[in-house]
Amino acid sequence: MNPAIRWDDELGVLRAEARRWLDERFPIARVRALADSEAGEDPADWKELAALGWLGLVVPEKYGGAGLGALHLSVLMEETGRRLLPSPLLSSTLAALALCEGGSEAQRERWLPPLVAGETRFALATDAAAVWGGERADLFVARLGDRFALVAAGEPALRVQAELVLDRTRRSARLTLDGVRPGADALLPTGAEELLARLAPRACLALAAEMAGGADALLALTAAYAATREQFGKPIGSFQAVKHPLVNVLLGVESLRSLVYAAASAFDAGRPEAETLARMAKAKACDVYVFAASRAVQLHGGYGFTIDCDAHLYLKRAQTTRPAFGDAMAQRRWLAAALLDS
Repeated sequence: MNPAIRWDDELGVLRAEARRWLDERFPIARVRALADSEAGEDPADWKELAALGWLGLVVPEKYGGAGLGALHLSVLMEETGRRLLPSPLLSSTLAALALCEGGSEAQRERWLPPLVAGETRFALATDAAAVWGGERADLFVARLGDRFALVAAGEPALRVQAELVLDRTRRSARLTLDGVRPGADALLPTGAEELLARLAPRACLALAAEMAGGADALLALTAAYAATREQFGKPIGSFQAVKHPLVNVLLGVESLRSLVYAAASAFDAGRPEAETLARMAKAKACDVYVFAASRAVQLHGGYGFTIDCDAHLYLKRAQTTRPAFGDAMAQRRWLAAALLDS
C-alpha cells in the first residue's frame, strides 16, 4: 500500500489562518486560565468558532455547513491540537458526523443548521461515561441499546454529572440514561453498530490529527528550551543525550502526519484502504504523543516535573485522548484481524 497524499493551496490557507487565529486567541497563559476556571471555556469562543465556519466544516452545504472533507478536518484538528483548544469542538464535530451518517433527512434538516450556527450544542455519547463537552451540551447523540437517539439535555429522566478530569482543557460528563424513552422521531434510523462502524474510522482520523498537532507543539517547545538552557557552559541541545530523543520525536511526528494525511486523502477519494490508514494513524498517534510528552518532561529537567511546565498540559491531553475510540493495542488488534481476514 502506497497511498497518494493530496495537498493544495486551499488547505495551506486553512492551516495558516487557523494557526494565526488560534495563536492569537489561545496563548498558553489563557489556556491555563480557562483550564483553571469553573466552566473550562469562554462562551465567546464558541460564537467565534461558529462565525469561522468550523462548527459546520464537514456538514453538507444544504444544511448550512461548508461541506468540506477529511483533509480539511485533519488540518483543523491538527491546529487545534497544537494549541490545546479548550472547547468541545471535536465532540460537536463527531456528533455532526454521526447525524450526517446515521440520521434521517428530517433529523438532519431540523438539527444540523442550529449546530452549524452555534445555537445548539451537540455532544456525542457512544457510552454513558466520559462524554466530552457533556456538561454544557443542549442535545446528545446518545447510544441507547441498539440505536442512537437525539436526547435533549432537559429530558426529565436524563442525569448529567460533571466528571473529575485529568485534562482540564477538555471537560467531560457522565450520563445516566436509565428511564430515557425517546420518541420515534428522535431515534436515528441507522443501527448503533452500523453507525459506529461508519463513524469510528473518521473519529480515529480526527483524533490522530489532533494528537499530531500536540506532539508537534511539544517538539517545538522542547527544542526551544534545549536551545536556551545551558549546562557546563553549553546549550543542552548540543548534547547527544538531548539531540537523539528530539530526533526520535521528530521522526515520530512526521511519520504520524504522513499517515494522517494519507488516510484523509483516501477518505476524500473514496478509497477502500481509508479505514486501515486511519486506524494505523490512531495507533501511531497514541505512541508518538505520549512519547513526545514524556521526553518533554524529562528534557526540561527538574522544572519539567513541576506543574508550571507547559509540557504537563500536553501530557494530560495525550493520556486522556489515547483510549478514545480505541488505544494503540485496540487498533492493532483490528488491523491484525483485517489482515488475517484478507
